[in-house]
Amino acid sequence: MLFHLRYILPITCAAFVAHATSALATEPAQTATAAVIWGDRVKGKSYRIQEQVASDGLYRTYIFDTSVGQFTVIGDALMARRLHEYSVFEKMQEDSGFEHFFGSLGSSVAAPFRFGGQLLTSPIDTTKQSLQGAGNFFDALGASGENKNPERGSLIGGMLGTDQARRELAAQMKVDPFTDFAPLTNRLQELAAARGAGALSVRGTMMAIPGGAALPSMTINATRTVVYTVSSASTAEELQVALQSKTTGQIIRDAKEKLNKHASAETLENFTTNRNFTPTDIYAIALSLEQIKAANTNIVLKKCADVDDSTNAYLRRRQAEMYAGLHRTLSIDSFFESNGFLLAKLKDRRILLAMPADHILWTDRNRQEFTDLQNSLRDQMAKKPLKTNMDKMLVVTGEFSPMAKTELNKLNWETARVSLPAF
Repeated sequence: MLFHLRYILPITCAAFVAHATSALATEPAQTATAAVIWGDRVKGKSYRIQEQVASDGLYRTYIFDTSVGQFTVIGDALMARRLHEYSVFEKMQEDSGFEHFFGSLGSSVAAPFRFGGQLLTSPIDTTKQSLQGAGNFFDALGASGENKNPERGSLIGGMLGTDQARRELAAQMKVDPFTDFAPLTNRLQELAAARGAGALSVRGTMMAIPGGAALPSMTINATRTVVYTVSSASTAEELQVALQSKTTGQIIRDAKEKLNKHASAETLENFTTNRNFTPTDIYAIALSLEQIKAANTNIVLKKCADVDDSTNAYLRRRQAEMYAGLHRTLSIDSFFESNGFLLAKLKDRRILLAMPADHILWTDRNRQEFTDLQNSLRDQMAKKPLKTNMDKMLVVTGEFSPMAKTELNKLNWETARVSLPAF
């Protein structure tokens, strides 16, 4: 299943083949070359991205071959993230530190109880814990009831310190502690268990991987397009602090608190219990929507609640972050749905559609969907028509083919890109 322009649509392995007619010009979805998109990053010591990269006219599909298996990855942003996560995994494989764990285990057996993530060796140590640390410990216990997904962390894991150790390791390596990339998830858990139980020393593993999850440069059929550069330093910092210091239960609870004024109780519950979203996704969406404070935010969360796989969940998070970043410049007034699309109405009464798309091509499917949307918007805006000709904005994280840009402009869509980090 793939997050498409309108709604959730099935993924097909074959590219959509468009048929040009004399009346309606379209173009086929293109097969790209991984080396052209990713340059030197296409291949590493124990991985490679397969050369041929299919597209459905919006998103690219990558086949990622690694030493621990083959993975299908949808979209440039998720591919950038997987490249970084695999680099971290490789580093963690190089220096496990388990010999240090077993050497220190003897000194830990006498008092294997943790209070607020810190190992206690006597009742006196308990009394020396700061009020802040103790408060956070009991707050974490109380918030554990918010976590209805055992895969997102556990009460026992919190008591033994493994959950906190995993979060600390992930923060140092600049990865999501709740990532759904199985090799990294398993390795983080192994190292966290060792570190949590016995003062594990991890030498090379603690070194950050340079580069991070950088997106590819725009190189394929790039068009001259306005680029919105958004700064989200404060939001990113708040997200990182939460991931490092809060348990899963606290993250979910705090996300609900940020959103409870903007969504119905039912929608909020369906969203936060959707297991396709990681706690990181949920908190990032909550931060984004809290920042915008737009009318009818409930429709955004309903779209999220309906997501049925992790790829779509990540793309919905990216869309929310795009709207939050663009809001700083374009000022969003409200969200609304038209013909299945999730759009925003700006305070200057223009319409904004943000899409985390890699490369928009003017395929038969995209032409039809934008035509349907055009008709739907015309009917919805009949009572309050927009004032300008170029009254709609389509902003993506990737690029447009020349034909797509030309045809969208004919439909009064201003096309632009937004520069958004891939984490």
